[in-house]
Amino acid sequence: MLSDIRLSMFLAQKSITKGNKGTLVLTIFIMALVFVNSVFVSSLFLGLTNTINEQMINTMYGTVVIEPKKDEKYVDGVYSLKQKISSVPGVTGVSAQYVTGAVLSYKDKSGAWSVHSINPDDEVTVTTIHNFMIDGEYLGKQDENEIMLGKEISGGYGGDDEDSSLGVKVGDTIDVLFNNGVKRSYRVKGIFGVNFRGADATAYVSQKEMASILGMEDKASQILIRTWDIGNEDRYVKQFLGLGVSETIKPWQNYASMVGDITESFDVIAMLISGIGLFVAGVTIFIIIYMNTISKRRQIGISRAVGIKESVIINTYFLQAMFIVTCGIVAGLLIMFSLVVPWFVSHPLDFSIGKISLLILPERVSISAISLVIAAVIAGLVPSIMAVRETIVEAMWGN
Repeated sequence: MLSDIRLSMFLAQKSITKGNKGTLVLTIFIMALVFVNSVFVSSLFLGLTNTINEQMINTMYGTVVIEPKKDEKYVDGVYSLKQKISSVPGVTGVSAQYVTGAVLSYKDKSGAWSVHSINPDDEVTVTTIHNFMIDGEYLGKQDENEIMLGKEISGGYGGDDEDSSLGVKVGDTIDVLFNNGVKRSYRVKGIFGVNFRGADATAYVSQKEMASILGMEDKASQILIRTWDIGNEDRYVKQFLGLGVSETIKPWQNYASMVGDITESFDVIAMLISGIGLFVAGVTIFIIIYMNTISKRRQIGISRAVGIKESVIINTYFLQAMFIVTCGIVAGLLIMFSLVVPWFVSHPLDFSIGKISLLILPERVSISAISLVIAAVIAGLVPSIMAVRETIVEAMWGN
């Protein structure tokens, strides 16, 4: 058995070293490109999904959201509730918001958007909007008669929907008609843009201002919570329930159903693209091995005539295929991590949802490598098995 393996390795080595070097290098390069393509597409889609998730957490929901009880409109006792939540280890920020619809108008333009009231000191511990001020300043805790707008409301600054925006700048005064019928005029204090439409189509006023409009204290539409780690939201939910929090508690994933659908679609697209690449790789190796067996048909016949086993001949071509695909994977890893990844780290794609880079997971890389190996093995075995099925006379005389 061991001698057969050694003989197969010897014959494979001779076939590789004596073969056409240009064809060998080109085939390895094709394998490398197939591997890079598979890893790249998967990593790009993962990076896109990860960016969407991060934007939802950083600009809209935090990691856990507390909403009013069923059939109730507000969360009551906000101050004491925030104290309870803040006492849980791992909670890094808590921000209560009141959310209402309003019609914002400026000169001859108007539109309906969501207005959130915040305590800016609390909000900066949960969301990162304060890091994305395009113009003007972030809200202050005592600000009255001032408002902060997302760029989709203000217009300009690269917004996606200029036609429906107000076309205002910092310092302009806009009118806001709230759902309860109260109308106020506000000076635009700041404009922000996080490149995430859900957040950029939001306006903010201070809690003090909203309290004067609604005439109520210690109530909120939602309480956003930021935790030190992401992925353990269920554990935090249990801890909050254990503290006696009876309101509705939801992890951020509950608001990301759309992202889940997008992720599934991306997975299907990645599988299709990778499948096409694997098919190309398999066909390439099949052609190389098949042409090799055709050109060495007589040699194979003579080898069998002098007593070399069929399994040795099959293993010879199997080892050639494994050599090609292994070199291709190694070359692909070098291309990926020495060229592609550094480039995307320094030059992320600037999409409307944020900056997209590659998210490379070791398991995805392993799956791509294993898939390519399987395709190569199948493509290498088929022509070699076909070659030894001929009788020795047919192989030697080409009949």
